[in-house]
Amino acid sequence: MTRIHGQIESLKRIRHTLDKEGISRFNSTGDINCFLQSYDNQKEELFFTTERNYDLELEALQSKATQLGIEHSVLKNNVENQLNHRISRLDDRCSILSRPAKNAVIELLNWYQLQFYKGVRFCLEKSANYLIRQQTKNNKLQLDRALKKVNSFSINRQKIISERFAASFKELEHIKNVCDGLYPLIAGAIGENLVAKELENLSDDCVLINDFSLNLERPIYYKKENTRIYSIQIDHLLVTKAGVFIIETKNWSRDSIDRYDLRSPVKQIHRTNYALFVLLNSMSSNAYGTLQEHHWGDQRLPIRNIVAMVNHKPKAKFKHVAVKKLNELNDYIEYFEPLFNSKEVCNIADLLISWNK
Repeated sequence: MTRIHGQIESLKRIRHTLDKEGISRFNSTGDINCFLQSYDNQKEELFFTTERNYDLELEALQSKATQLGIEHSVLKNNVENQLNHRISRLDDRCSILSRPAKNAVIELLNWYQLQFYKGVRFCLEKSANYLIRQQTKNNKLQLDRALKKVNSFSINRQKIISERFAASFKELEHIKNVCDGLYPLIAGAIGENLVAKELENLSDDCVLINDFSLNLERPIYYKKENTRIYSIQIDHLLVTKAGVFIIETKNWSRDSIDRYDLRSPVKQIHRTNYALFVLLNSMSSNAYGTLQEHHWGDQRLPIRNIVAMVNHKPKAKFKHVAVKKLNELNDYIEYFEPLFNSKEVCNIADLLISWNK
């Protein structure tokens, strides 16, 4: 099985965009596609969820108000019972003091005490409601607030649900807009992933570098287009005993193939091949210890070009570029005779990996 190095570039860009937009709900392109396909259902479900959450919250508020009401009733009854108990004890005391005494002195003292206890009883009886309100004030305040909140929540049901749904829908719509913008990347990621999976089936001597990227310290002059090349970016760079394969993946429909406004992958890969060929073959074969010395001289490292088409491919043939579908890819690569040994393949791969930024 092919040794793999690096992550698919489209996947990295998708993850970067999602992170930048604060979206963490997706773990794969499959999750994104599933979201887009079920968007209308999710929008409908969002409304029912908002409505259901409102009802649950109202139920919780009503439950809390009911509990506070029960607590208030219990507390009020306890206070009333304590007050009635005190009045009852005062009545008993007054009854005792009203009985005839043994002598006039004691009777006089009892009379004064009786007047005091009657005064206390009178005050308790007259201020009973006030005392009850004072001792249940905090609990009653909590109950009133809870009932007011329940009432306000119930009256404004539609308004609250609409506002909450609007906020949640705005977030859902934002996610959809971001995902819609990612569609070309998703299509690319699916295609690149299929190609990478296919290349994994090659022998253990092969090394696959996904998303090879290199910024050149000195730009390379490309005479064919009279331009300079400042960087190299390759979907898949495959190192085998037969040499290096530049593989560009296109997940295009038949209509896309016929469009003139899309950049030609053939021209793109020619340009990339030239820059990589200059870098790898402008040095002696053993400059970085990549290839073993040959007694005839420096060996040339062949670089071949492949455009891997996931869906459709053009009927035309192109110079120096093989356009292959997935089921043709590995057979084409394995067709070439081996030129290097396993050690040299590792050396070439290690050099390319060290360049990859």
